[in-house]
Amino acid sequence: MAQKRERGPYQSGLARREAILDAAVDLLAEVGYHGMSLRDVARHVGISHPGVIYHFPSKEVLLMSVVQRYEKQLGFDLDNLEKLDALPVLDTLLEVTSRLNENPMIIEVECMMMVEACSEIHPAHDHYMRRSARLLSILRRAWSRLQQDGKVSATEDPLRLAEIQAAVFNGILIHWLYDRDFDASEELARYFISVFLPQHQEELLLHYRESGWIH
Repeated sequence: MAQKRERGPYQSGLARREAILDAAVDLLAEVGYHGMSLRDVARHVGISHPGVIYHFPSKEVLLMSVVQRYEKQLGFDLDNLEKLDALPVLDTLLEVTSRLNENPMIIEVECMMMVEACSEIHPAHDHYMRRSARLLSILRRAWSRLQQDGKVSATEDPLRLAEIQAAVFNGILIHWLYDRDFDASEELARYFISVFLPQHQEELLLHYRESGWIH
């Protein structure tokens, strides 16, 4: 039996929704959440203001839809990350940094949102607070497991390692915006190696070379 095709209006509705999200990404990267309005988005897409509201009833809903979409595009899936063993957790963050060149605008929006969402009145504040707390918890468990495996010094505080790693990761994103030739995944990989005990660094270096993170 031939595969049933989606009806025209449905497909055009999806295309319109994606166009609105694309416009929101451009505007968020340029002027931030507070500088953007749904009317601006409508003009950017070339549709009416009610046309935007039909898909996204408020600016807050549009913002969170943008955030959810770019987190998915980057592979930033905390539900999946929580299921992984220690080394695959680190590998996943390397995979995220390797995707920077695929859509620079997403990184611009992510960095803009990380700063703006520090304000408690920002609609994405709670989302970023929860995301940050979950990520730190995942990283702390990963470093704790690596300590148990004898790969990392037992004198290190796993939470401190997690906090430093999160800060390094965020810093890499911002630095990359200034220098698009910066090899983010390789530098992050070399940071991970530096945290491992000397007798395990060569093994990790080989793993990263085989995976393509270090050339």
